[in-house]
This record gives sequence, structure tokens and C-alpha cells, in this order.
Amino acid sequence: MKPLHAQITLHATVLVFGFTGVLGKLISLSATPLVFWRTLIGAGGLYLWMGLRGSKRPVMTPKVRVGILATGLLVAVHWVTFFAAIKASTVSLALAVMATVPVFVALIEPVLRRRRVDPSELLLGLLAVLGLWWMYRVDVSYGYGMLLALVSAFCAALFGTLNSIWGEHAPSLTVSKLELAAACGGLALWMSVLGGWESAMPSNSDWLWLILLGVVATSVAFALTVEVMKVMSPFTVAMAINLEPLYAIVLALLIFGEEEVMPPGFYGGAAVLLATVFADARLKRRRARRSPDFTA
Repeated sequence: MKPLHAQITLHATVLVFGFTGVLGKLISLSATPLVFWRTLIGAGGLYLWMGLRGSKRPVMTPKVRVGILATGLLVAVHWVTFFAAIKASTVSLALAVMATVPVFVALIEPVLRRRRVDPSELLLGLLAVLGLWWMYRVDVSYGYGMLLALVSAFCAALFGTLNSIWGEHAPSLTVSKLELAAACGGLALWMSVLGGWESAMPSNSDWLWLILLGVVATSVAFALTVEVMKVMSPFTVAMAINLEPLYAIVLALLIFGEEEVMPPGFYGGAAVLLATVFADARLKRRRARRSPDFTA
């Protein structure tokens, strides 16, 4: 995938991700069964697609395979806490707190990649958080939802960085398929042990949203993100994903009306947020010119 193609693919995927929060609010299920059905449909879609294409089973070491499956459990935690945050607060608030992902990536990636912390990445991540704080200054009654979203953001940063590693050892569709299967299996076991199957069946109106969530916003978007990370760094991807709240707030406003009206600080915060995304892209381009081996 060429850099320009990767950029276009990334932002199209971010737009799809922006719609997941809206779908999560439209679906009546609680967070855990919602994510179970999402991963079941998503994994099933990838298995079917790869079977029709006649994809060969890639050769992976046991260490890589186990690592990918463990990352799938992390994906499950990320999605459960994300949808729980939406149901405990609003789409806007949950996605606002998710802007802390770049800060976590700036701290996590150097540890996993065994490199020094990049001060510019950390600074841009903090500026992104400042922009989102300015956009979404909310009532303290949403504190629980904010905490859930913060846990979700940490998990997203961790599995995103890990996926950039697994993408070097296996095809993106295989990584996505195994992670979704592991997430689905882990949630099925969780609900079997602690209970929850009695309230896990979707209503008739939920099925359409679940299929859209499982196929378009999971199978397709998840695989494309892993593919993009072969060309772009986890931090750059995370910074672009910071545009997700901008897409999501417009979609939520159109669908839910005044419930998702943007606060007065939205435009100032949005300007800061967009500035960090473009500053990161410009910084990466400058480094690429200086070092041909640099991965944007």
C-alpha cells in the first residue's frame, strides 16, 4: 500500500469508526452482549471472505499466534468499556476521552519497540487532549463514563501498537480474524461464567445495526487499520483517529438532535485538534526527507 493510498484508506476507516458510537447507542443491548455479537458477526464475515478467496493459512510461530489471540482479548475489553462509556454518558463524551489514545501510544510504543520516548509525539498527544477538553467540558455526573472511556483508550493504544508488530508477521486479515475470534470466545466464556446470556438476544430492530456494526465497522474497518499500520506508525494512525469525534459528533447530531449538541468550546477545541493532526503529518514528512528509512 502506497503512502497516499494509506492516508485515504485511513481517513475513510476513521469515518466508519465515527459511526460505531452512533450504532452503539442505537442498539438496545448492554455493552458485553453487544460486543459479543459484533465480534461474532465480524469474525464470521472475515472467515467467509477468506474462505471464498481461497486464502492460504500463513505460517506463524506459536509465540506470534498466542500474542495475536491475547491481543484479541484486549480488543474485547476496549470495545466493552467503550460502549459502556457511551451508554453511561454520550457519544460525544466517550469519543472525546478517546483522544487520550495518542498520549498512551507515545508512552507504550517506546517500551514495546525499545526506543526512546519522542518528546514531539508526547507534546502533540497532550495538545490533542487539551483540544478535546476544550471541546467537551462536561458535568461531573459523567465521571463514570469518562473513566470507562479512559480505560478503553488505554486498551486501544496498547492493542494498536501490538497490531503494528503483528502486522509484520502475518497478513492483516489473518490478524483481524484471530483477534475477533479470540474476543468473541473470551466474551462467550465471560457470560457463561458470570451470567448474561438471558439478556444477550438482540431485538428485531437491533439486527440491522448489529450487521452494519459487525461487517462494515468491524470486519472491513478492522482489517484496513491493520493494513495501514504496515505503512504508517501507530502514533500517526492514532492522531488521525482523533478526527473520529468530529465525524461522530456530526452524525450523532443529525440522528439524535439536541441530545448531542456541541458545546461552545467545540470550535476552538476542534481547531487545536486539527492542528495537532496536521502538525504530526508535517513532522513525519520532514523526518522522512531526512531519513529514507523512516516509517511515517
